[in-house]
Amino acid sequence: MPIKFFEIFEEKLEELKKNYLYRSINDIDSKTTMEIIIDGKKFINFASNDYLGLSQHPVVKQAAIEAIKIFGVGAGASRLLSGGTIIHKKLEELLCEFKNTQSSLILNSGYTANTSLIPSIAQENDIIFSDELNHASIIDGCRLSKAEKIIYKHCELEDLQKLLKNSNCKGKKIIITDTVFSMDGDIAPIKELYELCKNEEALLYLDDAHGTGVLGDGFGALRHFKLNPDESIIQMGTFSKALGAFGAFVCSSSTLINWFINSARGFIFSTALPPSIVASAYASLKIIKEDKSLIKKLWQNTLQVKEIINNLELKTTNTQTPIIPILFEDIESAKNASKLLQDFYIYAPLIRPPTVKTPRIRLTVTAAHTLEDIERLKEALKNLQGQIGMGIKI
Repeated sequence: MPIKFFEIFEEKLEELKKNYLYRSINDIDSKTTMEIIIDGKKFINFASNDYLGLSQHPVVKQAAIEAIKIFGVGAGASRLLSGGTIIHKKLEELLCEFKNTQSSLILNSGYTANTSLIPSIAQENDIIFSDELNHASIIDGCRLSKAEKIIYKHCELEDLQKLLKNSNCKGKKIIITDTVFSMDGDIAPIKELYELCKNEEALLYLDDAHGTGVLGDGFGALRHFKLNPDESIIQMGTFSKALGAFGAFVCSSSTLINWFINSARGFIFSTALPPSIVASAYASLKIIKEDKSLIKKLWQNTLQVKEIINNLELKTTNTQTPIIPILFEDIESAKNASKLLQDFYIYAPLIRPPTVKTPRIRLTVTAAHTLEDIERLKEALKNLQGQIGMGIKI
């Protein structure tokens, strides 16, 4: 029986390999800014969410070191026991200033946040309206809730309005969306969703993971759309992208944050984030709040790369952010394109189903990329475009 059991999974793995769907871990040896070393070879990393390069910032790294000296490496317990420190509290206070909300709460990851917070607010008799391209963590959070789930077409307000009108909701209506969609780089119509929520008396749950530190002068999606937060809006975000650290947060009214403290299972039953990580996130948030030079550099680099993509007429999405996908008709072509980029020492792995429907190379631009890095990318993409132009299946 055990032998047959393992044979089942071996066959499934072979099927994945046959269809170019098999994934494997590719750990790096070391990194400095956007230069990484893999198996002794140096690459320029265009696959990182470290949008501002803050993971390598000396102030951010020093903050982590100082916290380790005072508190040690691990938190040792959940936040409700003895795992919290004064640094956790200070970061939550700074988040309230940053997002202009009454209260906030730190969680252990974006995935933990969405799979804990959504079931906490979405209960029986409630209805969740979720964008069809929302992140997997939102999808799983909706599945874990006891609410009815209704999927609306990606960023299509008319479809959402029709679904809202035809729904028979006895409890709360909750509209959930990413602010920046991580695979396509487009931005949700937050202003229109906000107005729709007001008309429907619905909660608006925003996953601002890829918006915080990038949009709205770094403050996120609401600032980008010149909207003020209120009690009907829940803002979730992460420290693991533009802030260059790890973990997540939620900002909202004091009532909702107190409810999350008492009901969000991923918060209650997890060891708290290590003080060193919290200290580094605090340092990053201060930099984003006070110094806009990195954000300016991020958008300068983003515009340069977009211009290269457009001039070469490579197929992409309607991206509005530093996430710039190059789309391919099949997985094999995308895989070969990734290999071609690696030949130019550009690291940009393919992204394939089921993560996305259309295979792609997802380039992410950062403030830490130099002019030389972008020139190397340009050379690699020109070669890629030439191969495509010659009809070669790359």
